Amino acid sequence: MLEGEEIRAAKEIHRIKLAWLIAGASILLATVLWLFFGGREQFVSRDSGYDATVLIPAWLALIGIIAATIAAVLFMMRAMRASLGNIVERDVRAHQRRTGRRK
Repeated sequence: MLEGEEIRAAKEIHRIKLAWLIAGASILLATVLWLFFGGREQFVSRDSGYDATVLIPAWLALIGIIAATIAAVLFMMRAMRASLGNIVERDVRAHQRRTGRRK
């Protein structure tokens, strides 16, 4: 049963890392596009309606925020599951010492 939990934990950690990678890459790309490819200038000057130089960085930033939120929630769920597992394991060990049974 412990091996199954370790495999599941490894998959969850992989998903968390992937979500953080997506978040970081999309926010970095949005920042580069916004600052160096005219998005900020067009947004400030508002010469015309917003085109791709403003909208693409905005959507990328939104994707980054959503991915970071998902990663944070998955991380907290993993941390809580690990904490509960440690509490249960400690309780089982204490119960074995009280009753004198060893497995």
